[in-house]
Amino acid sequence: MSNDPNQDTTTDLLLGVSGPGTAAEGDGLVVLYAPGPSEIPSAIAIPAAGLVLGRDPPAGGLCLPFSSVSRSHAKLGRVGREIAVLDLESRNGTHVNSRNVTSASLEAGDELRVGEVLLKLVRSDIERYAEFPLAGLVPPWPTERLRGGYLMGKIREQVVKAATGAQPVLVTGETGTGKELVAEAFHHASRRSGKLCAVNCAAIPASLLESELFGYTKGAFTGADANRLGLVRSANQGTLFLDEIGDLPLEAQAKLLRLLETREVTPLGSHKSEPVDVRVVCATHQDLPSMVRTQKFRADLYARIAGYVIHLPPLRERKEDIYQLTRFFLESAGGSALELRPGFVLGLLSHDWPFNVRELLSAVQRAVTLADGALDVAQLPTEIAARFETSSESTAEPDAVRAAPAGTPTEAQLRDLLARHAGNVAAVARELDKDRTQIHRWLKRYGISLDDFRP
Repeated sequence: MSNDPNQDTTTDLLLGVSGPGTAAEGDGLVVLYAPGPSEIPSAIAIPAAGLVLGRDPPAGGLCLPFSSVSRSHAKLGRVGREIAVLDLESRNGTHVNSRNVTSASLEAGDELRVGEVLLKLVRSDIERYAEFPLAGLVPPWPTERLRGGYLMGKIREQVVKAATGAQPVLVTGETGTGKELVAEAFHHASRRSGKLCAVNCAAIPASLLESELFGYTKGAFTGADANRLGLVRSANQGTLFLDEIGDLPLEAQAKLLRLLETREVTPLGSHKSEPVDVRVVCATHQDLPSMVRTQKFRADLYARIAGYVIHLPPLRERKEDIYQLTRFFLESAGGSALELRPGFVLGLLSHDWPFNVRELLSAVQRAVTLADGALDVAQLPTEIAARFETSSESTAEPDAVRAAPAGTPTEAQLRDLLARHAGNVAAVARELDKDRTQIHRWLKRYGISLDDFRP
């Protein structure tokens, strides 16, 4: 969120007048949560004349039929190419990124809370977002476990397209985003007759990795009392998934490159190469181009495995997936009969999920263990519950339109802050008096990975 000292923003919104120019097509609000998700659209475009949100808004407004929402609660309008929000003297206030405001200009990704309804501003593709229901599955997936809204729908399209080709696939993304599920979906979509064989390159000692991948012959080394196929030959006619490819030792990288070039594998202890037919899918949370520059990863191997790159966005950039994922995880953990109260879901949505979907799964499983018929704030992880209750119970007067705190940290300053707070974005945001979304924009601008600062 950026606050604008120009009072014309408020005037234009009050009068229902658009400023000069027009905002980009595709602007709109994506619903992250509502007490009755099936009662409202999952996304709605913002018309040129603006959009009133309320329980009983004027014609053309967005009806949010919930008791926590005032009849005419807030209005969004275009001011030039910017979008701003004005609270219409609502009973429960209007919040932008957990801050109570009377009016404010919005940036892409800002979260707008109206009563118990939470929405996110997007500046493109709003029509595509609307194709994905908040509470249900999208059109059939290659695998049921790969779930989500529009951004995950784009991943699905890439998976299906890549599955028809022959080149290796590289899946990138932060820890816990679901890269192994993409590999699974790819294998199903490829309809290859062989197996999906997976290996975590970071979990196997370097001395054993080569024999695990390429197999060995009897007597190749002490303890090799029988021939072993290895994962590559076991995946013949199927898919070989190499997770955390950035941790593959340089010697093994050279042999993997030879496999990709010749489609042959030589087991340890043998001088005879054997042909194999495998599709290779690699995954990493590391910056491989940077590793290539520092000679920690072979440039020729990177050129080979990056034939088709699929990037998984972090969960904080696709919070529209959280409600659906939570429902799915509840089902998997035997908690489908539990009542999902607004405080629980809004609490989940207030968190940045540094460890992504894996962290969300852990939080939901913990909540099911603690639940007594319903899931509420009390079942949230302690840190999330404390932060959510603090923001919800704030009695501070709403912020009027005012200038945003000045100053953008340099890359070195931002790195120092991240090191001091062990990669905790929320703590950095508090120290800089900025929203978490702004911190993430700076991280992206400087190419900083949070994994470098977390224990």
